[in-house]
Amino acid sequence: MTQRAKTRQPTPVAGQSAESARPTESAAPRRALEALLRTATPEFSAEDLGTAELSTALTRAHDAWGFGLRHVHHEIRAEEDGGMALYADRSRVGGVQDSPEDLALAYGSMQALDERGLSSWAVLPEGHRVQLEGGSRQPRVLIEDARDFESHWAAHSGGMHLRTGRLGEDLWVEVARPTSGRDLVQDAAWEVVERIKDRALRRNLQKQAEERGILSAVLSARSGGIEAAMRKSPGLYFTVNAAVAHGTERTLDAWRTLQKEATQALEAAQAAQVDRLVAMLGGAVRNR
Repeated sequence: MTQRAKTRQPTPVAGQSAESARPTESAAPRRALEALLRTATPEFSAEDLGTAELSTALTRAHDAWGFGLRHVHHEIRAEEDGGMALYADRSRVGGVQDSPEDLALAYGSMQALDERGLSSWAVLPEGHRVQLEGGSRQPRVLIEDARDFESHWAAHSGGMHLRTGRLGEDLWVEVARPTSGRDLVQDAAWEVVERIKDRALRRNLQKQAEERGILSAVLSARSGGIEAAMRKSPGLYFTVNAAVAHGTERTLDAWRTLQKEATQALEAAQAAQVDRLVAMLGGAVRNR
């Protein structure tokens, strides 16, 4: 990536400490960042966290978002106007208060996806990538005896794909099942209709869905501001598509455990994000 000019830090004046010369941070950027990172970690709190800790949280969020940018160094930096910005390999991606759609497009422009929607970027900076073979012989040799390695994507259970690697003592497994925000909203809209106890209303919405689509049918039964609120929601653009599990034990059993942990984490996270959209879409519909 092309490196952009670093944000210039203010110079302390005479009698002023470097600490007091830092930009004064307002509450709004931190709230916006918190909303963004909660798409990956719903219980995340940005309160009292410094930029280094926030950068770590952003890196972990990228593990879940699945943009395929695990090879990129992610940072959050304070800016002179009191705002905060997202950086990728020292290049500014955007301010945390930019629209979620614009931020998602900026990260999307860095992607290199194959025909399955999986990242073609390697995680490790260098080294040969191997194709995982069936059975246990090859994985055992890689995990227990080989030096740093990384695999290509391989088909996994539940419509997922898996890749794995090791860098130093860090053994990792990544599973991915790409899904778009639009698909999630469609799933949530159908779930809303299926949960409606009023049979007449449910049949009416099902009929409308046949005529103009399920989302339009559900939105028509909601208050006027829900569509605008959804368009501003980070969860529509930053969806959970992947999960990464890490360990240090170099055994085949430990590797299989990491596979299970990552798979279960992705299943739970994707189900939870549909539930959150159901809650957003469904409240007023159920009360009609």
